[in-house]
Amino acid sequence: MEPLTTDQRREALEHYLTKLETATFPAPIDGLPLPYNSCPRIQCVSWRFPMIDQLVGHELSELTNALNEWRGALRRWYVWLDVLSRYDEQIAWSLQWEFVESIAFQCLFYPSATRDRFGFVATNALHQVRMATEDAYKDVLDQDPKKQNGKERMLSRSEREAQLSRIAEPYEGRDVFMAHMRSLDGIGYRNQTRDYRNRASHSIAPRLNVGMTDIVVRRVVPATILIEQEKGFYKEEVIPNRLQVSYGFGGSPPLPLREVFAANLAESQRAQACFISYVNLLNGALAGLAAE
Repeated sequence: MEPLTTDQRREALEHYLTKLETATFPAPIDGLPLPYNSCPRIQCVSWRFPMIDQLVGHELSELTNALNEWRGALRRWYVWLDVLSRYDEQIAWSLQWEFVESIAFQCLFYPSATRDRFGFVATNALHQVRMATEDAYKDVLDQDPKKQNGKERMLSRSEREAQLSRIAEPYEGRDVFMAHMRSLDGIGYRNQTRDYRNRASHSIAPRLNVGMTDIVVRRVVPATILIEQEKGFYKEEVIPNRLQVSYGFGGSPPLPLREVFAANLAESQRAQACFISYVNLLNGALAGLAAE
């Protein structure tokens, strides 16, 4: 990778700024950001406890912030893709390393984080709605400590989402919202990105556009044995019910930057649809609360 000169950086940034002002962005990153006052009823109803309007409203605002941050990162990524296409491979690689890698890395973490964030925010809000409307409903969540001085239990994603589905069961729109939320970070997206987010967190992720990873791989495979045949030949046969460790050359090729962008953009569209379905669900649930 060649080091960039000051003039090359300046030229690339000028291209970036010009394109940022003139680009026609694809949906859903065109148009305006998501609105912050999407559920004004939060402040107008009577909750069981004080400050709950602030809890629910603040968490919805933070969810909106995160989705708008993702949108902004995708817009920057989209513009840089155009800038990179103007240069030869060596300069484009250097520009990618300096200006684009961190944006792509950020965006590739959003689908998983957004799915879990939706679950967290919706659980808290709908739990409080039920607290305010049902006298017999208890202020207990599955992750709560079970004994004095105990620790909060870390639920798996499937456990968290099962709890949310149970809490949201009385409300129209639950199934639509749950379907949208569960469409995020799905098997198809993880295959398209070769499980980038998980591998970046816990092992080594594929590179973007250039470079190989996993050059040598360790695998556990069915054990085999060589059986001598006629005329000095040998045949490899599997030993039933036995495993062995195998080392060999592997190699994970890089992820094409444009293809990964397209996959992440589609996830952003799913997230925006999920946001709309959540606001509809919350508004419907709040309709059952008394006015303050």
